[in-house]
Amino acid sequence: MKLEPEQKDILAGEKGIVLANALKTMVQYGNVFEAKRLVPIKSSHLAGTFGVSTYKSYYRILEQMVEENITCRVPTTINPRPGHQLNWINRIAFSSQKKLDALLSDIGVIPNYSCVCYDGANIPEFGDRISWAESSAVQYANSVLGARTNRNSLLIDLCSAVTGFAPEFGYLLDENRRGRILIRLDVQKMDASALGFIIGQRVVDKVPVLENYPFTPIELKNMGGAMAASGGVALFHVEGLTPEAPDLAAVFAGNPEKILTITQNDLDALRDKDPGAPDMVVFGCPQMTFEEAMDLGGNFEGEKAKLPVWFCLVPEACRRFKETETYQQVVRAGVSVFDFCPTAALTPGMGKKKILTASGKCYYYLDNTAYGTVADCLAACGV
Repeated sequence: MKLEPEQKDILAGEKGIVLANALKTMVQYGNVFEAKRLVPIKSSHLAGTFGVSTYKSYYRILEQMVEENITCRVPTTINPRPGHQLNWINRIAFSSQKKLDALLSDIGVIPNYSCVCYDGANIPEFGDRISWAESSAVQYANSVLGARTNRNSLLIDLCSAVTGFAPEFGYLLDENRRGRILIRLDVQKMDASALGFIIGQRVVDKVPVLENYPFTPIELKNMGGAMAASGGVALFHVEGLTPEAPDLAAVFAGNPEKILTITQNDLDALRDKDPGAPDMVVFGCPQMTFEEAMDLGGNFEGEKAKLPVWFCLVPEACRRFKETETYQQVVRAGVSVFDFCPTAALTPGMGKKKILTASGKCYYYLDNTAYGTVADCLAACGV
């Protein structure tokens, strides 16, 4: 790998051993994928936000950074908190949350605490090279915004943030952003999250290109989150909608490797036809935006939910939502409104609760979860 003089100086320890180790990690990461150089990035997003007491090595690395006065060199946001104050089980499971939050603050992380960091806190521009973790955020940045990031892991994200560099390979390169598989849609009633879940299963880690469909930004968010959970997809295109796919000829280098058709029957098959009286309904994975909460909340006007219901929002969106009359009406309906990660919050003390969700991502990660459309979930709520 060819390194610039500044990078060589950092590796030589001129800015401290901790930063040298961080850059060494990036070099080794790049060497595995045959990257020829490290390139500067515009922003980072970190995944390590759950204060589990056993994550001692992670905390020690952060402590060493604080001791050497190392801070993030680029704007860096962070994933959601895990609902550490929800109940006594979570307070034990995430007993190091306060410590972790303080360490992240000390290195200069922006405390947005959201997997939907592009909703105001961290918005890359088209073509920006960035280094993000969090699979659903990576999807949106690559696909909808046209930024360039690989699907990075915990610690790789941190090393990128404090060095300001990432190895140039994968989705940072033009040739790897081309479409590989064409997705044709034979769908009469769209369920974008279910569609994303099915695409992830079928294409695994290749770049799918969907035929033109007028997805909303919220649908793109939820479809991408599901696609990144059920598969390893980090980039998709939609003909005539996403920025790198003005038409099929522009996004494919020749003919697609394969053509897949997804039908209404495929979408319907994911639904739990007999959810068997779920114990609760969860909305917001990825976290809900303000607009999403306002739209969904309108269904609860003058109603009373038949079972526990969670809305999980981006923290800033949650703050705004709580200032509205719609928030008052969902609370009167019995809805609980949170700003944390529902899958993390529910995992420690879940037991045998059966959860119904319209989130393909939540459906994939959370045990004993049934999938339903938004309409299915609202019907289960009794509204």
